[in-house]
Amino acid sequence: MDYPNTGSLWPLKERTSDKSPNVRGSIKLEVDFVKHLLENADGFVEMEVAGWTKEWKDTKFLTLKVSEPYKKKAPNTSSKNDDDSDVPF
Repeated sequence: MDYPNTGSLWPLKERTSDKSPNVRGSIKLEVDFVKHLLENADGFVEMEVAGWTKEWKDTKFLTLKVSEPYKKKAPNTSSKNDDDSDVPF
C-alpha cells in the first residue's frame, strides 16, 4: 500500500565507484503537498525527512516520510485573568 509523501531507500549491491551512493530509492509526493510547499516558500523549499529501518528477506532498507519542517508553537501568553474588556478606560 502506498502512503502519501513516503518512499524508501535500498542499499546498492553493486557500486561502480567510491563516489556511487550507498542507497537509492524514490519518494512519491502528493501534488497538493508540493503546491502548498511552493506557495509558502521563501526562496527555497525545506522539508523534514524521517526514516525507519526495515528488513525485507535478508535486506535492510529505510522507509521515508516527508513533511513540513516542525515548527514549535509559541506558548500562549494570554491568561483568562487578562481580560480587561470590562475596564472603563
